[in-house]
Amino acid sequence: MKRSQFLRHMLQSVGTSLAMLVLRLARNILLARILGPADRGLFAMLNALPELIGGITSGGLNTAVGYQAAQQHAMGVLLTQMLLYGCLASGVATLIGVGLLESFGQHLEVTQQLGLFAWLLLLAVPLFVMKNGLLTLHNADGRVGVYNSLRLVESLGPLLLFLGLFWMWEEHALGAALISWLGGFTLVVLVGLVLLARFHDIRLRWDRSLQGELLRFGGKSHLDVLFQQVLMRSDYIIIGLMIGSQAVGFYAMASAAAELLFIVPEAVTTPLMKRLLQQGEGIDQLTPLALRLTGTVMLLACLVMALIGEWLIVLLFGKAYEPAYPALLALLPGMFSLCYATILHMDLLGKRRPGTLSLFSGCAAGLNLVLTVALIPLWGIVGAAIASSIAYTAMTLAMLVLYCRISGVGIGHTLLVFPSDLRMLHAQLRPAT
Repeated sequence: MKRSQFLRHMLQSVGTSLAMLVLRLARNILLARILGPADRGLFAMLNALPELIGGITSGGLNTAVGYQAAQQHAMGVLLTQMLLYGCLASGVATLIGVGLLESFGQHLEVTQQLGLFAWLLLLAVPLFVMKNGLLTLHNADGRVGVYNSLRLVESLGPLLLFLGLFWMWEEHALGAALISWLGGFTLVVLVGLVLLARFHDIRLRWDRSLQGELLRFGGKSHLDVLFQQVLMRSDYIIIGLMIGSQAVGFYAMASAAAELLFIVPEAVTTPLMKRLLQQGEGIDQLTPLALRLTGTVMLLACLVMALIGEWLIVLLFGKAYEPAYPALLALLPGMFSLCYATILHMDLLGKRRPGTLSLFSGCAAGLNLVLTVALIPLWGIVGAAIASSIAYTAMTLAMLVLYCRISGVGIGHTLLVFPSDLRMLHAQLRPAT
């Protein structure tokens, strides 16, 4: 990929991410103010569960189909694998899990909080797996514009659905939020399939040789994806078990504010996904450049969020959510670390290191679980945020050391921008004369 093309795609992705930021903010503001901390916490737990269940049941599949799509294998074959090993497997596992929870876990507080809403997961989990798979296929195929369009649908659809349903059923705000959540998944899946059919033959097909290759790569990546989901979302479940759904509501708002900063790494990884997975000539210059640009912008974004975070939370979500601000501060170092991890993860997958990535994410997930359980009794949701930041940083450092060892790039060349980078950016963005 030429630098000018990369910068053009990056700017397009920045625009998309900014639009998504506004849409997600609007939705979070509405949900926070309408539902209140307790129902918002319950909604956050339900949102977190499909990611965890999808990671457990179909983990490495999404990574494998992305890698295969970047190698330009047949989309019909990849869709068949997604439906069989992704949607069907996750749906069956969800049915078994919810059934066991209803039969033997009635005494658990989380079961009582979820109630009959737990059965919505039978629809939510397969839809979530399919939605993520389609997004990965489009991005790995190099269709940056299509991928960005789907991300906008993913953000705009649930917001419009929630507004319409809440207008009709104001007394059932939580129900409207849940239906709009599921409707958003469904809309992305339908639009994603239609757009994929424009560029590829998507008739379902079986390829035994490709299946074996895909399952081997997916098997090595499975634990990585599973551990990452545990790392990113288990804190919601532990907080809910230890200190209740209202605390989850506060933590969800802190996480929502911190995760707004993911606009920075997303803008870089979106146009680079296919290039990082394919590797090839020039990759050892491109990846460090992407790391330097992302790290510098993310550092500035984190500092700004630290300064305005409390004001932002109160302004957007209401005074009731002010206790979320200390947790937001504790999450920011982890968000800064993750901006590097998103790029390093793609590059190391392209270098065929899925097993090592699984080891890193597994150690980080274990560290996060131990620290979360230990620190919540001491500092509540702030303790959970500190645990997450430590785990994220440990995982990123391990990935960075491995990347530098394999590529021969010095760590100093991956951290912050050089003056030459700024001159190059200025030259690329300057209008032609």
